[in-house]
Amino acid sequence: MGTGMGNADPSSRYRLNTSSQHRQTYGQFFTPPKVARLMLHWVLQRQPHQILDPAFGLGVFYRELLSLELRSLVTSAYEFIAYDIDPVILSYTQDIISKNSCLTLIPKDYLKADIQGVDAIICNPPYMRFQKFLNRQEVRQNLEAKLGYRLKGNSNLASIFLMKSLSELNPWGRLAFILPFECFNTRYSLPFKEQLFKEKLLKQIIVVRNEKDIFPDALTTVCVLLCENNQKQEPVKLSFVENQATLESLQDFSQWFQAQLPPTMFSTEEKWSTVIESARGGVTPPKDFCLLSNYGHFRRGIATGANAFFSLTPSRVKQLGLGDDTWCSCISKSQQLQELVLTGQHLEQLVQGDKAIYCLDILNADTPELQAYIAFGEDCGYHQRYLTKMRHPWYKLERRPVSPLWVGVFHRQRFKVVRNLSDALHLTCFHGFYPNQIGAEWIDAIFVYLLSDVGQSLVKRNQRHYGNGLNKFEPGDLNQSLAPNLEHLQGMDQRLVVKVLHLAQEDVAGAIALSNQLMEPLYPGP
Repeated sequence: MGTGMGNADPSSRYRLNTSSQHRQTYGQFFTPPKVARLMLHWVLQRQPHQILDPAFGLGVFYRELLSLELRSLVTSAYEFIAYDIDPVILSYTQDIISKNSCLTLIPKDYLKADIQGVDAIICNPPYMRFQKFLNRQEVRQNLEAKLGYRLKGNSNLASIFLMKSLSELNPWGRLAFILPFECFNTRYSLPFKEQLFKEKLLKQIIVVRNEKDIFPDALTTVCVLLCENNQKQEPVKLSFVENQATLESLQDFSQWFQAQLPPTMFSTEEKWSTVIESARGGVTPPKDFCLLSNYGHFRRGIATGANAFFSLTPSRVKQLGLGDDTWCSCISKSQQLQELVLTGQHLEQLVQGDKAIYCLDILNADTPELQAYIAFGEDCGYHQRYLTKMRHPWYKLERRPVSPLWVGVFHRQRFKVVRNLSDALHLTCFHGFYPNQIGAEWIDAIFVYLLSDVGQSLVKRNQRHYGNGLNKFEPGDLNQSLAPNLEHLQGMDQRLVVKVLHLAQEDVAGAIALSNQLMEPLYPGP
Protein backbone atom coordinates (compact mmCIF):
# COMPACT_ATOMS: atom_id res chain seq x y z
CA MET A 1 0.00 0.00 0.00
CA GLY A 2 1.09 3.60 -0.50
CA THR A 3 2.53 4.34 2.90
CA GLY A 4 5.20 6.99 2.66
CA MET A 5 5.24 10.74 3.27
CA GLY A 6 6.64 13.94 1.89
CA ASN A 7 8.33 16.15 4.47
CA ALA A 8 7.77 14.17 7.68
CA ASP A 9 7.79 10.47 7.03
CA PRO A 10 5.50 8.52 9.42
CA SER A 11 6.49 5.13 8.00
CA SER A 12 9.33 4.58 10.49
CA ARG A 13 7.00 5.19 13.41
CA TYR A 14 4.38 2.93 11.85
CA ARG A 15 6.92 0.11 11.35
CA LEU A 16 8.13 0.49 14.90
CA ASN A 17 4.66 0.19 16.39
CA THR A 18 3.15 -2.52 14.20
CA SER A 19 4.16 -6.12 13.65
CA SER A 20 5.36 -7.49 10.34
CA GLN A 21 2.44 -9.93 10.56
CA HIS A 22 -0.02 -7.02 10.64
CA ARG A 23 1.59 -5.41 7.58
CA GLN A 24 1.60 -8.75 5.75
CA THR A 25 -2.08 -9.30 6.57
CA TYR A 26 -2.94 -6.09 4.72
CA GLY A 27 -0.27 -6.48 2.02
CA GLN A 28 1.35 -3.16 2.95
CA PHE A 29 4.69 -1.88 1.75
CA PHE A 30 6.00 1.66 1.53
CA THR A 31 6.06 4.07 -1.40
CA PRO A 32 9.08 6.39 -1.58
CA PRO A 33 7.96 10.03 -1.73
CA LYS A 34 9.97 10.62 -4.93
CA VAL A 35 8.14 7.80 -6.71
CA ALA A 36 4.81 9.16 -5.44
CA ARG A 37 5.73 12.61 -6.77
CA LEU A 38 6.56 11.29 -10.24
CA MET A 39 3.34 9.27 -10.39
CA LEU A 40 1.35 12.35 -9.37
CA HIS A 41 3.07 14.39 -12.04
CA TRP A 42 1.66 11.97 -14.63
CA VAL A 43 -1.97 12.04 -13.46
CA LEU A 44 -2.08 15.79 -12.70
CA GLN A 45 -1.13 16.87 -16.21
CA ARG A 46 -4.77 16.45 -17.33
CA GLN A 47 -6.02 18.76 -14.56
CA PRO A 48 -8.33 16.19 -12.97
CA HIS A 49 -11.32 17.27 -10.88
CA GLN A 50 -11.38 13.94 -9.04
CA ILE A 51 -8.36 11.92 -7.93
CA LEU A 52 -8.86 8.43 -6.49
CA ASP A 53 -6.45 6.52 -4.26
CA PRO A 54 -7.85 3.00 -3.69
CA ALA A 55 -5.25 2.10 -1.01
CA PHE A 56 -4.56 5.24 1.01
CA GLY A 57 -2.25 3.75 3.66
CA LEU A 58 -0.28 6.58 5.30
CA GLY A 59 -1.35 8.94 2.53
CA VAL A 60 1.91 9.38 0.67
CA PHE A 61 0.21 10.51 -2.56
CA TYR A 62 -1.97 13.09 -0.84
CA ARG A 63 0.94 14.35 1.25
CA GLU A 64 2.99 14.86 -1.90
CA LEU A 65 0.03 16.54 -3.60
CA LEU A 66 0.03 19.12 -0.81
CA SER A 67 3.74 19.83 -1.27
CA LEU A 68 4.87 23.10 -2.82
CA GLU A 69 6.61 21.27 -5.66
CA LEU A 70 3.33 20.00 -7.13
CA ARG A 71 0.95 22.83 -6.36
CA SER A 72 1.77 24.55 -9.66
CA LEU A 73 0.27 21.59 -11.53
CA VAL A 74 -3.10 21.97 -9.79
CA THR A 75 -4.84 24.99 -11.32
CA SER A 76 -8.45 24.06 -10.60
CA ALA A 77 -10.49 22.75 -7.69
CA TYR A 78 -10.17 19.03 -7.09
CA GLU A 79 -11.45 16.33 -4.78
CA PHE A 80 -9.14 13.59 -3.50
CA ILE A 81 -11.09 10.41 -2.69
CA ALA A 82 -9.35 7.61 -0.83
CA TYR A 83 -10.15 4.15 0.54
CA ASP A 84 -8.47 1.93 3.11
CA ILE A 85 -9.73 -0.86 5.38
CA ASP A 86 -6.95 -0.87 7.98
CA PRO A 87 -7.96 1.26 10.99
CA VAL A 88 -4.46 0.97 12.46
CA ILE A 89 -2.68 2.59 9.53
CA LEU A 90 -5.39 5.24 9.21
CA SER A 91 -4.78 6.26 12.81
CA TYR A 92 -1.40 7.52 11.62
CA THR A 93 -3.01 9.96 9.15
CA GLN A 94 -4.94 12.20 11.54
CA ASP A 95 -2.55 15.06 10.84
CA ILE A 96 -3.81 15.39 7.25
CA ILE A 97 -7.37 14.11 7.64
CA SER A 98 -8.39 16.87 10.03
CA LYS A 99 -6.82 19.75 8.12
CA ASN A 100 -7.78 19.29 4.48
CA SER A 101 -11.24 19.82 3.07
CA CYS A 102 -10.25 18.45 -0.35
CA LEU A 103 -9.74 14.98 1.09
CA THR A 104 -12.58 12.47 1.41
CA LEU A 105 -11.27 9.40 3.20
CA ILE A 106 -13.60 6.38 3.22
CA PRO A 107 -12.58 3.67 5.71
CA LYS A 108 -14.10 0.89 3.62
CA ASP A 109 -13.04 -1.75 1.12
CA TYR A 110 -12.37 -0.23 -2.30
CA LEU A 111 -13.18 -3.54 -3.98
CA LYS A 112 -16.76 -3.20 -2.68
CA ALA A 113 -17.15 0.41 -3.82
CA ASP A 114 -19.46 1.18 -6.74
CA ILE A 115 -17.49 3.84 -8.62
CA GLN A 116 -18.76 5.03 -11.99
CA GLY A 117 -15.79 7.03 -13.24
CA VAL A 118 -12.97 9.30 -12.14
CA ASP A 119 -10.44 11.54 -13.86
CA ALA A 120 -7.29 10.22 -12.21
CA ILE A 121 -6.36 7.12 -10.21
CA ILE A 122 -3.10 6.68 -8.33
CA CYS A 123 -2.31 3.65 -6.21
CA ASN A 124 0.18 1.37 -4.53
CA PRO A 125 -2.19 -1.57 -3.94
CA PRO A 126 -1.83 -4.38 -1.40
CA TYR A 127 0.52 -7.17 -2.43
CA MET A 128 -0.88 -10.61 -1.58
CA ARG A 129 -2.63 -13.56 -3.16
CA PHE A 130 -6.34 -12.99 -3.63
CA GLN A 131 -7.01 -16.25 -1.75
CA LYS A 132 -5.37 -14.69 1.35
CA PHE A 133 -7.50 -11.53 1.20
CA LEU A 134 -9.72 -11.34 4.27
CA ASN A 135 -12.90 -10.23 2.48
CA ARG A 136 -12.53 -12.13 -0.79
CA GLN A 137 -15.81 -14.06 -0.55
CA GLU A 138 -17.77 -10.87 0.09
CA VAL A 139 -16.38 -9.02 -2.91
CA ARG A 140 -15.84 -11.82 -5.40
CA GLN A 141 -19.31 -12.08 -6.95
CA ASN A 142 -19.76 -8.35 -7.54
CA LEU A 143 -16.21 -7.97 -8.81
CA GLU A 144 -16.58 -10.80 -11.29
CA ALA A 145 -19.83 -9.29 -12.55
CA LYS A 146 -18.16 -5.89 -12.96
CA LEU A 147 -15.01 -7.19 -14.64
CA GLY A 148 -16.70 -9.86 -16.74
CA TYR A 149 -14.61 -12.92 -15.85
CA ARG A 150 -13.90 -15.33 -13.01
CA LEU A 151 -11.13 -14.33 -10.61
CA LYS A 152 -8.46 -16.91 -9.84
CA GLY A 153 -7.47 -17.49 -6.24
CA ASN A 154 -3.75 -17.26 -7.04
CA SER A 155 -4.15 -13.79 -8.59
CA ASN A 156 -2.13 -11.10 -6.90
CA LEU A 157 -4.59 -8.71 -5.24
CA ALA A 158 -2.67 -5.83 -6.81
CA SER A 159 -3.76 -6.98 -10.28
CA ILE A 160 -7.41 -7.08 -9.17
CA PHE A 161 -7.14 -3.51 -7.86
CA LEU A 162 -5.68 -2.54 -11.24
CA MET A 163 -8.43 -4.17 -13.28
CA LYS A 164 -11.17 -2.51 -11.25
CA SER A 165 -9.44 0.87 -11.48
CA LEU A 166 -8.94 0.63 -15.25
CA SER A 167 -12.68 0.06 -15.67
CA GLU A 168 -13.42 3.25 -13.71
CA LEU A 169 -11.33 5.75 -15.69
CA ASN A 170 -13.23 8.55 -17.40
CA PRO A 171 -12.39 9.38 -21.04
CA TRP A 172 -8.94 11.01 -21.07
CA GLY A 173 -8.48 9.90 -17.49
CA ARG A 174 -5.01 8.87 -16.34
CA LEU A 175 -3.82 6.13 -14.02
CA ALA A 176 -0.50 5.48 -12.25
CA PHE A 177 -0.11 2.13 -10.46
CA ILE A 178 2.71 0.34 -8.66
CA LEU A 179 2.68 -3.39 -9.38
CA PRO A 180 4.81 -6.48 -8.79
CA PHE A 181 6.30 -7.19 -12.21
CA GLU A 182 5.47 -10.88 -11.79
CA CYS A 183 1.86 -9.95 -12.61
CA PHE A 184 2.87 -9.73 -16.29
CA ASN A 185 4.38 -13.22 -16.31
CA THR A 186 1.47 -15.27 -14.98
CA ARG A 187 -1.60 -16.98 -16.36
CA TYR A 188 -3.92 -14.91 -14.18
CA SER A 189 -2.65 -11.77 -15.94
CA LEU A 190 -4.32 -12.64 -19.26
CA PRO A 191 -7.53 -10.65 -18.66
CA PHE A 192 -5.90 -7.40 -17.60
CA LYS A 193 -3.20 -7.61 -20.28
CA GLU A 194 -6.02 -7.98 -22.81
CA GLN A 195 -7.80 -5.04 -21.19
CA LEU A 196 -4.73 -2.82 -21.42
CA PHE A 197 -4.44 -3.22 -25.20
CA LYS A 198 -8.05 -3.77 -26.22
CA GLU A 199 -8.94 -0.42 -24.62
CA LYS A 200 -5.64 1.20 -25.72
CA LEU A 201 -4.72 2.17 -22.16
CA LEU A 202 -1.07 1.24 -21.62
CA LYS A 203 1.39 4.08 -22.26
CA GLN A 204 4.50 3.32 -20.21
CA ILE A 205 6.14 0.72 -17.96
CA ILE A 206 8.84 1.84 -15.54
CA VAL A 207 10.83 -1.15 -14.26
CA VAL A 208 12.62 -0.58 -10.96
CA ARG A 209 15.74 -2.72 -11.22
CA ASN A 210 17.12 -2.08 -7.74
CA GLU A 211 14.10 -2.62 -5.52
CA LYS A 212 15.89 -2.98 -2.20
CA ASP A 213 17.36 0.53 -2.45
CA ILE A 214 14.15 2.17 -3.66
CA PHE A 215 11.42 -0.13 -2.28
CA PRO A 216 13.10 -1.68 0.79
CA ASP A 217 9.94 -3.54 1.84
CA ALA A 218 9.19 -5.11 -1.56
CA LEU A 219 9.86 -8.83 -1.96
CA THR A 220 9.76 -8.93 -5.75
CA THR A 221 10.58 -6.88 -8.84
CA VAL A 222 8.52 -3.69 -8.89
CA CYS A 223 7.25 -1.61 -11.78
CA VAL A 224 5.14 1.51 -12.26
CA LEU A 225 2.38 1.43 -14.85
CA LEU A 226 1.19 4.63 -16.57
CA CYS A 227 -2.12 4.47 -18.44
CA GLU A 228 -4.42 6.93 -20.20
CA ASN A 229 -7.94 6.39 -21.51
CA ASN A 230 -7.44 8.41 -24.73
CA GLN A 231 -8.42 5.64 -27.21
CA LYS A 232 -5.07 6.04 -28.99
CA GLN A 233 -2.98 3.00 -29.85
CA GLU A 234 0.49 4.33 -29.14
CA PRO A 235 3.95 2.82 -28.72
CA VAL A 236 4.62 1.66 -25.17
CA LYS A 237 7.50 3.49 -23.51
CA LEU A 238 9.91 1.44 -21.41
CA SER A 239 12.03 2.92 -18.65
CA PHE A 240 14.58 1.22 -16.38
CA VAL A 241 15.40 2.79 -13.02
CA GLU A 242 18.72 1.31 -11.99
CA ASN A 243 19.42 3.17 -8.75
CA GLN A 244 18.31 5.86 -6.32
CA ALA A 245 20.45 8.52 -8.01
CA THR A 246 18.64 8.00 -11.33
CA LEU A 247 15.28 8.25 -9.59
CA GLU A 248 16.22 11.49 -7.82
CA SER A 249 17.28 13.11 -11.08
CA LEU A 250 13.90 12.61 -12.77
CA GLN A 251 11.18 15.22 -13.06
CA ASP A 252 8.73 13.47 -15.39
CA PHE A 253 8.47 9.72 -16.00
CA SER A 254 6.80 10.19 -19.39
CA GLN A 255 9.73 12.19 -20.80
CA TRP A 256 12.36 9.67 -19.72
CA PHE A 257 12.52 6.27 -21.41
CA GLN A 258 15.01 3.93 -23.07
CA ALA A 259 12.78 2.24 -25.65
CA GLN A 260 9.41 2.43 -27.39
CA LEU A 261 7.72 -0.75 -28.55
CA PRO A 262 4.63 -1.17 -30.72
CA PRO A 263 1.70 -2.81 -28.89
CA THR A 264 1.97 -5.77 -31.26
CA MET A 265 5.21 -6.76 -29.48
CA PHE A 266 3.25 -7.60 -26.33
CA SER A 267 1.47 -10.93 -26.43
CA THR A 268 -1.24 -11.47 -23.84
CA GLU A 269 -0.38 -15.19 -23.84
CA GLU A 270 3.35 -14.86 -23.17
CA LYS A 271 5.51 -13.49 -20.38
CA TRP A 272 6.34 -9.83 -20.81
CA SER A 273 9.74 -10.09 -19.14
CA THR A 274 11.19 -11.53 -22.34
CA VAL A 275 9.99 -8.58 -24.46
CA ILE A 276 11.10 -5.97 -21.94
CA GLU A 277 14.56 -7.48 -21.41
CA SER A 278 15.03 -7.71 -25.18
CA ALA A 279 14.29 -4.01 -25.48
CA ARG A 280 16.86 -3.31 -22.79
CA GLY A 281 19.54 -5.18 -24.74
CA GLY A 282 21.24 -8.55 -24.41
CA VAL A 283 20.56 -11.97 -25.85
CA THR A 284 17.52 -12.23 -28.09
CA PRO A 285 15.35 -15.20 -27.06
CA PRO A 286 15.43 -17.96 -29.69
CA LYS A 287 12.00 -18.89 -31.02
CA ASP A 288 12.66 -22.63 -31.16
CA PHE A 289 13.68 -23.03 -27.51
CA CYS A 290 11.29 -24.59 -24.99
CA LEU A 291 10.77 -24.16 -21.24
CA LEU A 292 13.05 -25.77 -18.67
CA SER A 293 9.90 -27.23 -17.14
CA ASN A 294 9.70 -29.55 -20.18
CA TYR A 295 12.54 -31.51 -18.59
CA GLY A 296 11.46 -31.46 -14.94
CA HIS A 297 10.89 -28.90 -12.20
CA PHE A 298 12.81 -26.86 -9.65
CA ARG A 299 11.96 -26.92 -5.95
CA ARG A 300 13.45 -24.89 -3.14
CA GLY A 301 15.86 -26.57 -0.77
CA ILE A 302 15.06 -27.86 2.71
CA ALA A 303 13.94 -25.06 5.03
CA THR A 304 14.98 -25.97 8.56
CA GLY A 305 13.71 -22.83 10.28
CA ALA A 306 16.76 -22.99 12.58
CA ASN A 307 20.01 -23.75 10.75
CA ALA A 308 22.04 -23.20 13.91
CA PHE A 309 20.30 -26.23 15.42
CA PHE A 310 19.94 -28.53 12.41
CA SER A 311 23.16 -27.84 10.49
CA LEU A 312 26.12 -29.57 12.19
CA THR A 313 29.83 -30.03 11.67
CA PRO A 314 31.34 -33.54 11.93
CA SER A 315 33.09 -32.53 15.16
CA ARG A 316 29.81 -31.32 16.64
CA VAL A 317 28.11 -34.60 15.73
CA LYS A 318 30.91 -36.47 17.47
CA GLN A 319 30.73 -34.20 20.50
CA LEU A 320 26.98 -34.80 20.83
CA GLY A 321 27.42 -38.54 20.46
CA LEU A 322 24.92 -38.76 17.58
CA GLY A 323 24.81 -41.92 15.48
CA ASP A 324 25.21 -42.07 11.70
CA ASP A 325 21.47 -42.67 11.35
CA THR A 326 20.62 -39.26 12.86
CA TRP A 327 21.97 -37.02 10.09
CA CYS A 328 22.29 -36.79 6.31
CA SER A 329 24.88 -35.06 4.12
CA CYS A 330 23.57 -31.63 3.23
CA ILE A 331 25.10 -28.45 1.80
CA SER A 332 23.99 -25.60 4.04
CA LYS A 333 25.78 -22.63 2.43
CA SER A 334 26.53 -21.78 -1.19
CA GLN A 335 30.07 -20.77 -0.19
CA GLN A 336 30.82 -24.38 0.76
CA LEU A 337 30.99 -25.26 -2.94
CA GLN A 338 33.74 -23.72 -5.04
CA GLU A 339 33.57 -26.42 -7.73
CA LEU A 340 30.70 -26.75 -10.17
CA VAL A 341 30.50 -30.53 -9.74
CA LEU A 342 29.89 -32.08 -6.32
CA THR A 343 31.24 -35.62 -5.98
CA GLY A 344 31.63 -37.95 -3.03
CA GLN A 345 35.30 -37.03 -2.98
CA HIS A 346 34.53 -33.33 -2.67
CA LEU A 347 32.05 -34.13 0.08
CA GLU A 348 34.76 -36.00 1.96
CA GLN A 349 37.06 -32.99 1.66
CA LEU A 350 34.36 -30.87 3.32
CA VAL A 351 34.12 -33.47 6.10
CA GLN A 352 37.89 -33.31 6.61
CA GLY A 353 37.63 -29.53 6.77
CA ASP A 354 34.95 -29.87 9.49
CA LYS A 355 32.39 -27.87 7.50
CA ALA A 356 28.72 -27.80 8.53
CA ILE A 357 27.57 -30.36 5.98
CA TYR A 358 25.55 -32.66 8.22
CA CYS A 359 21.85 -31.95 8.64
CA LEU A 360 19.98 -33.43 11.57
CA ASP A 361 17.53 -36.01 10.23
CA ILE A 362 15.62 -37.48 13.15
CA LEU A 363 13.37 -40.42 12.32
CA ASN A 364 13.03 -41.62 15.90
CA ALA A 365 14.15 -39.68 18.96
CA ASP A 366 14.90 -42.90 20.78
CA THR A 367 18.38 -42.34 22.23
CA PRO A 368 19.41 -40.32 25.30
CA GLU A 369 21.83 -38.33 23.13
CA LEU A 370 19.10 -37.26 20.71
CA GLN A 371 16.67 -36.48 23.49
CA ALA A 372 19.30 -34.35 25.21
CA TYR A 373 20.00 -32.40 22.01
CA ILE A 374 16.29 -31.85 21.37
CA ALA A 375 15.92 -30.57 24.93
CA PHE A 376 18.87 -28.22 24.30
CA GLY A 377 17.09 -26.91 21.18
CA GLU A 378 13.94 -26.24 23.17
CA ASP A 379 15.92 -24.45 25.87
CA CYS A 380 17.26 -22.19 23.10
CA GLY A 381 13.72 -21.55 21.81
CA TYR A 382 14.29 -23.13 18.40
CA HIS A 383 10.95 -24.96 18.65
CA GLN A 384 9.08 -21.64 18.80
CA ARG A 385 10.39 -20.23 15.53
CA TYR A 386 8.00 -19.57 12.66
CA LEU A 387 8.68 -22.77 10.69
CA THR A 388 9.48 -25.12 13.55
CA LYS A 389 6.30 -24.41 15.50
CA MET A 390 4.29 -25.39 12.41
CA ARG A 391 5.81 -28.89 12.46
CA HIS A 392 4.79 -31.81 14.66
CA PRO A 393 7.16 -32.70 16.14
CA TRP A 394 9.08 -29.52 15.56
CA TYR A 395 12.42 -31.25 14.85
CA LYS A 396 11.20 -33.42 11.94
CA LEU A 397 12.23 -31.89 8.63
CA GLU A 398 10.49 -32.15 5.29
CA ARG A 399 11.64 -35.01 3.11
CA ARG A 400 13.51 -34.41 -0.13
CA PRO A 401 15.03 -36.77 -2.69
CA VAL A 402 18.56 -36.00 -3.87
CA SER A 403 18.56 -33.53 -6.76
CA PRO A 404 21.16 -34.00 -9.53
CA LEU A 405 21.31 -30.32 -10.52
CA TRP A 406 21.26 -27.19 -8.34
CA VAL A 407 20.98 -23.48 -9.09
CA GLY A 408 21.98 -20.85 -6.54
CA VAL A 409 19.14 -18.73 -5.15
CA PHE A 410 21.12 -15.47 -4.93
CA HIS A 411 23.77 -14.11 -7.27
CA ARG A 412 25.36 -10.86 -8.38
CA GLN A 413 26.91 -11.71 -11.75
CA ARG A 414 26.83 -15.33 -12.90
CA PHE A 415 24.42 -17.59 -11.06
CA LYS A 416 25.91 -20.76 -9.58
CA VAL A 417 25.12 -24.09 -11.24
CA VAL A 418 26.12 -27.34 -9.52
CA ARG A 419 26.01 -30.83 -11.03
CA ASN A 420 25.45 -33.03 -7.97
CA LEU A 421 26.99 -36.50 -8.32
CA SER A 422 26.93 -37.17 -4.56
CA ASP A 423 24.19 -38.23 -2.16
CA ALA A 424 24.04 -34.77 -0.56
CA LEU A 425 20.85 -32.79 -0.09
CA HIS A 426 20.79 -28.99 0.08
CA LEU A 427 19.19 -26.28 2.19
CA THR A 428 17.52 -23.14 0.83
CA CYS A 429 20.76 -21.69 -0.56
CA PHE A 430 20.01 -23.70 -3.73
CA HIS A 431 16.97 -24.66 -5.75
CA GLY A 432 17.09 -28.30 -6.82
CA PHE A 433 16.09 -29.57 -10.25
CA TYR A 434 14.10 -32.82 -10.30
CA PRO A 435 14.13 -34.15 -13.86
CA ASN A 436 11.40 -36.12 -15.54
CA GLN A 437 12.32 -39.17 -17.64
CA ILE A 438 13.56 -37.09 -20.56
CA GLY A 439 15.37 -34.59 -18.35
CA ALA A 440 17.15 -37.39 -16.46
CA GLU A 441 18.57 -38.70 -19.73
CA TRP A 442 19.87 -35.28 -20.79
CA ILE A 443 20.76 -33.79 -17.39
CA ASP A 444 24.44 -33.27 -18.30
CA ALA A 445 23.50 -31.38 -21.46
CA ILE A 446 21.14 -29.18 -19.44
CA PHE A 447 24.01 -28.49 -17.03
CA VAL A 448 26.19 -27.43 -19.97
CA TYR A 449 23.46 -25.07 -21.20
CA LEU A 450 23.03 -23.43 -17.77
CA LEU A 451 26.80 -23.01 -17.48
CA SER A 452 27.13 -21.32 -20.88
CA ASP A 453 26.95 -17.55 -21.40
CA VAL A 454 23.80 -17.90 -23.48
CA GLY A 455 22.11 -20.04 -20.82
CA GLN A 456 23.08 -17.57 -18.11
CA SER A 457 21.69 -14.62 -20.11
CA LEU A 458 18.42 -16.29 -21.06
CA VAL A 459 17.66 -17.68 -17.62
CA LYS A 460 18.52 -14.39 -15.92
CA ARG A 461 15.66 -12.76 -17.79
CA ASN A 462 13.44 -14.22 -15.08
CA GLN A 463 15.55 -13.14 -12.11
CA ARG A 464 14.36 -10.71 -9.44
CA HIS A 465 16.49 -7.64 -8.70
CA TYR A 466 17.44 -6.45 -5.24
CA GLY A 467 19.70 -3.74 -3.87
CA ASN A 468 23.46 -3.46 -4.43
CA GLY A 469 23.36 -5.64 -7.54
CA LEU A 470 21.90 -8.67 -5.75
CA ASN A 471 19.57 -10.89 -7.79
CA LYS A 472 17.36 -13.81 -6.82
CA PHE A 473 15.54 -16.77 -8.37
CA GLU A 474 12.36 -18.39 -7.14
CA PRO A 475 11.70 -21.96 -8.34
CA GLY A 476 8.95 -20.76 -10.67
CA ASP A 477 11.32 -18.26 -12.30
CA LEU A 478 13.63 -21.13 -13.25
CA ASN A 479 10.83 -23.43 -14.37
CA GLN A 480 9.59 -20.78 -16.78
CA SER A 481 13.04 -20.08 -18.22
CA LEU A 482 14.00 -20.97 -21.77
CA ALA A 483 16.09 -24.02 -22.64
CA PRO A 484 17.22 -25.80 -25.84
CA ASN A 485 14.64 -28.19 -27.22
CA LEU A 486 15.21 -31.95 -27.22
CA GLU A 487 16.58 -31.97 -30.76
CA HIS A 488 19.17 -29.38 -29.68
CA LEU A 489 20.25 -31.46 -26.71
CA GLN A 490 20.49 -34.59 -28.82
CA GLY A 491 22.69 -32.73 -31.29
CA MET A 492 25.37 -31.90 -28.73
CA ASP A 493 28.65 -33.78 -28.95
CA GLN A 494 28.28 -36.01 -25.87
CA ARG A 495 32.03 -36.55 -25.58
CA LEU A 496 32.48 -32.80 -25.12
CA VAL A 497 29.57 -32.69 -22.67
CA VAL A 498 31.41 -35.24 -20.51
CA LYS A 499 34.59 -33.19 -20.88
CA VAL A 500 32.76 -30.12 -19.50
CA LEU A 501 31.91 -32.12 -16.37
CA HIS A 502 35.56 -33.06 -15.88
CA LEU A 503 36.77 -29.51 -16.51
CA ALA A 504 34.20 -28.05 -14.13
CA GLN A 505 35.93 -29.82 -11.22
CA GLU A 506 39.28 -28.11 -11.76
CA ASP A 507 39.04 -25.42 -14.45
CA VAL A 508 35.83 -23.39 -14.25
CA ALA A 509 36.83 -20.92 -16.98
CA GLY A 510 37.68 -23.81 -19.30
CA ALA A 511 34.34 -25.50 -18.58
CA ILE A 512 32.48 -22.29 -19.41
CA ALA A 513 34.47 -21.80 -22.61
CA LEU A 514 33.73 -25.35 -23.76
CA SER A 515 30.05 -24.93 -22.85
CA ASN A 516 29.95 -21.81 -25.02
CA GLN A 517 31.51 -23.79 -27.86
CA LEU A 518 28.83 -26.48 -27.52
CA MET A 519 26.06 -23.89 -27.49
CA GLU A 520 27.27 -21.93 -30.50
CA PRO A 521 25.72 -24.21 -33.17
CA LEU A 522 22.41 -24.17 -31.26
CA TYR A 523 22.31 -20.43 -30.78
CA PRO A 524 24.90 -18.42 -32.72
CA GLY A 525 23.46 -15.12 -31.42
CA PRO A 526 21.07 -12.39 -32.53
